[in-house]
Amino acid sequence: MLGFPNGSGGGGVGPEDLAQLQSTMRAIELACSYIQINSNPVAAEATILSLHQSPQPYKACRYILENSQVANARFQAAAAIREAAIREWSFLATDDKGGLISFCLGYVMQHANSSEGYVLSKVSSVAAQLMKRGWLEFTPAEKEVFFYQINQAILGSRGLDVQFIGINFLESLVSEFSPSTSSAMGLPREFHENCRKSLEQNFLKTFYQWAKDAALSVTNKIIESHSSVPEVKVCNATLRLMYQILNWEFRYSKGGGTRASINVFSDGIRVDNAFAKKTECVIVQPGASWCDVLLSSSHVGWLINLYSSVRQKFDLEGYWLDCPVAVSARKLIVQLCSLAGEIFPSNARAASAPPAVGGVAMD
Repeated sequence: MLGFPNGSGGGGVGPEDLAQLQSTMRAIELACSYIQINSNPVAAEATILSLHQSPQPYKACRYILENSQVANARFQAAAAIREAAIREWSFLATDDKGGLISFCLGYVMQHANSSEGYVLSKVSSVAAQLMKRGWLEFTPAEKEVFFYQINQAILGSRGLDVQFIGINFLESLVSEFSPSTSSAMGLPREFHENCRKSLEQNFLKTFYQWAKDAALSVTNKIIESHSSVPEVKVCNATLRLMYQILNWEFRYSKGGGTRASINVFSDGIRVDNAFAKKTECVIVQPGASWCDVLLSSSHVGWLINLYSSVRQKFDLEGYWLDCPVAVSARKLIVQLCSLAGEIFPSNARAASAPPAVGGVAMD
């Protein structure tokens, strides 16, 4: 096994430590290169595994992330941070737990314009998983520190690349808190359910609002431009996040309930499974507390106007149906059409779509 330096803190690095860190980095880079060309893969995999299994490999992983020119080596360093932190969580100091999350968030913000998106996605995913691991022990003030940084990124004050990274992190976070997409952590189901309840009751609606504001900030530039603009990437990510949030299985929101699926053409007679899936409609019931966010005329009107503008803008080119923004907007419109339950002012309208959404032409 390689002698990976221990310790999660930054601190000063002496000549001996620096030599060890450089040696570790070179070994991991070489192992990644061997795997890529399928040369001595068993030994290469063993080298990488030794990093993942080393006690507190955080300083070495941080050094690799900050200094390696090999993207796969940085990817493996991020994966090793995740494995070690989940394994050693109960033994880590509180400052070290928060420090690992802060480092991961800072890293993706600092390298937001990197062309190696899969590395950034991995580091962002690690930050999301570690945040969930500490969710029930972090104080509200500690969470606020993390989310202030994320909110500032999503607002766009640090540029479009960082804005996209902030949205991408929230996608990872929501995914980790959803039972169907969460990562295994070796913890009881009760832990995951408590995390899910906390996020749904206290943060999910806020995330949706952040995504909506971010989308609004770039919409005009997309509509007014006569060519492809970088704002499209941000807008598509925000629409994707909003769709992901509405696809949540609501259980704990006031007046909410679990998502239900109905067949809109069923008359009680058993039908073919393939046909049933095509005609299935998912009912979204986030609860009464979401009324101000989802049913406001400004939100619905903005989404419809965006979809109509994209259609008009790209219709002549013949590819507007496959335009990423159009696809994402269309999915979100379908989700809004599926709203039901206590989100509406009266039970008589429980199965109604929001005004202006129900009549939108989708083709």
